[in-house]
Amino acid sequence: MRSKLDERTKQLNIRQLVSYEGFTDFFSNDYLSLVKILLPSPVEDKPGSSRLISGTTPLFLELEEKCAAFFEDEAALVFNSGYDANLGVFSCVPQRGDMILYDESAHASIIDGMRLSLARRRKFEHNDLNDLEKKLKQQTSNNCFVVVEGLYSMDGDLAPLKEMQKLCEQYEAFLIVDEAHSGGIYGLNGKGYSKEQNIHPFIRIFTFGKAFGSHGACVVGSRISKDYLTNFARSFIYTTALSEYSVARTLYILKTADFNKQQVLMQEKINYFNTIFSSFVLTSDLSSPIKILRLKDRKEIRLVESKLHEQKIGTVAIFSPAVPEEKECLRLSIHAENSIKEIDELHAIIRDSMEFEFTTKAEVNEY
Repeated sequence: MRSKLDERTKQLNIRQLVSYEGFTDFFSNDYLSLVKILLPSPVEDKPGSSRLISGTTPLFLELEEKCAAFFEDEAALVFNSGYDANLGVFSCVPQRGDMILYDESAHASIIDGMRLSLARRRKFEHNDLNDLEKKLKQQTSNNCFVVVEGLYSMDGDLAPLKEMQKLCEQYEAFLIVDEAHSGGIYGLNGKGYSKEQNIHPFIRIFTFGKAFGSHGACVVGSRISKDYLTNFARSFIYTTALSEYSVARTLYILKTADFNKQQVLMQEKINYFNTIFSSFVLTSDLSSPIKILRLKDRKEIRLVESKLHEQKIGTVAIFSPAVPEEKECLRLSIHAENSIKEIDELHAIIRDSMEFEFTTKAEVNEY
C-alpha cells in the first residue's frame, strides 16, 4: 500500500481529504443551487433497517409514486445513492448470455456493476454512433443492453440519445440512460435529458445528490423492472434504508422547487462563463454546467488548482484513473447562484496562473 501511495505522490496524483469550508463553489454538483432549501418541519427518523425488513415506510412509498409521476414512467425504486443504483441495475438485469455495450466514458459505478454481472460487455468509443452500430451488428447475444449517460461528468458533453434510441430499436437492444448529471438541469421542470429529447429508454437512473440538492437515487422504468430490482438488486436488498429525513427532503424538493426558474438562472451563468472563457480549450457542451478545462500537463493543472485554492475558489483537478491520462483536466461546475463577480474572479485567477506558468517556462528556457 505504501509503495502505491508513494508512486501516486511522485506523479502528483495523490488524493487527500481536505475541508473547503468558506470556498466559492465551482466544484459541487448542486447545479441548480437547491442544497439550501430546508424542510419546513423536522422529520422523525425511524430505526434503521433494510426496506424489505422494516425500512419501507409510507414516506418511501410516497416518494416512489412521486418519482414515477415526476419522471413520467410506470414505477420508480429508491436506492441509497447513484452508485448503489448503478451497482444494483447492472449487476442483476443483464444475465449470462446477454451483452452490454457501454460508452467508454461510463461512470465507475456502471463499470463496477457490470463487473458483478454474468453478462459479457464491450465498450464503444465515446458518443460514436458508428462504433456503436458496428458492435450492435456484431453481437449475437440473447439480449443486448446499450448503456450511456445523459450528461458525462468528466467530459461535460451530452449523449446523442435520439440517434442511440433509433439504433436500439433497429437492432432490438435495450437503452439504459444514467441521468445522474442531466436530471434536473435538462427537460421541462427538470425531467431529464431523455424527456427533452422525447425518447423513452428501457431504464433511467436519477441521482438526488446532484441537481436535486438531496441524497439518494431512483431507478425509473416499468412496474416489472421495479419488482425485479426489489427482488434481485443486492445493493437494494442487503443495506440499511435511507434516513426518513433524506426521503422527506427529496420529496419536498420535487414538490416545491421551481426547476424551470433555476434552470434559467443556471443557464444565464453558463452563457456568461462561455463568453469570457471563449479563448480557453473547453470540451464541454455549451449548455452544460460542467466545464472541462484541458491544460498542458499534470503540473500545470496542479498549479492552476493551487492558485485558485489560495484565493478560496473551489475547483477540482481530475486525474487518472478517474479519467484516462489524456483527459486529465480542471473540472469546473457552474451553479444557478454563482455570481458574475465570482465567475470573473475565477477567470482572472486561471488566466493569470497560466500566464505565470508560461512566463516561468520561457525564463527557464532563456536561461
